[in-house]
Amino acid sequence: MKYQVVLLFACFAAVCLAAPRPDEADEKAETLRLEAENNGVDKYSFAYDTSNGISRTEEGELKTIDDNAAIVVHGSTSWTAPDGKKFELVFTADELGYHPSIKLVS
Repeated sequence: MKYQVVLLFACFAAVCLAAPRPDEADEKAETLRLEAENNGVDKYSFAYDTSNGISRTEEGELKTIDDNAAIVVHGSTSWTAPDGKKFELVFTADELGYHPSIKLVS
């Protein structure tokens, strides 16, 4: 009986130690670059880069489409997954919906 309890405890400890932990670089990430512009009327843009390799850009503009106001947005974001692969998401959003495209960069 004691052997089974010890074995069960050892298995539990092994599972806990093997669980993925948050990347320390993510916990301590800092903003390296931040740019933002908003004229308060019909367009905006922003961009940032972080110390853990995340980048993001976005631009939005108010357009008139068939006498209706619509906002058109496009942008991208990139990041590195825990396995070291770098991904990029490029998107547009307009009166027809959200159109994302994701690709493996490296």
